[in-house]
Amino acid sequence: MGDLILIIDDEPDICQLLQLSLSKHGYKVKYVHRLVEGMQFLERQQPDVLFLDIHLPDGSGLEALPVIKTQYPDLPVITISAYDNGMEKQRALTAGAAHFLPKPFNVGELQEILFDVKSW
Repeated sequence: MGDLILIIDDEPDICQLLQLSLSKHGYKVKYVHRLVEGMQFLERQQPDVLFLDIHLPDGSGLEALPVIKTQYPDLPVITISAYDNGMEKQRALTAGAAHFLPKPFNVGELQEILFDVKSW
């Protein structure tokens, strides 16, 4: 497979869990903990899929999402958040997210989610 996945999330445990789970399926995984680092990464290299936390210490993933989708319209973005109140999910999907993944999540579903968003 070899697809590159970028994770922008401020929780090291979440990043490591995703990296471990996705690497087992042959994905190359990079992660950063700040929105600015993620945006810089995107300028240098475009991943095949982006996991984007909605609440980051240096900005809102929801506010960055329309910018990301404008600059990289074909990039599937999976938003992740510990706040699954329905409103954030709707805002993320309206802004162009391919999927909303609430925390905590089932790592067993990741492969299916990736298949869905890559064919989106």
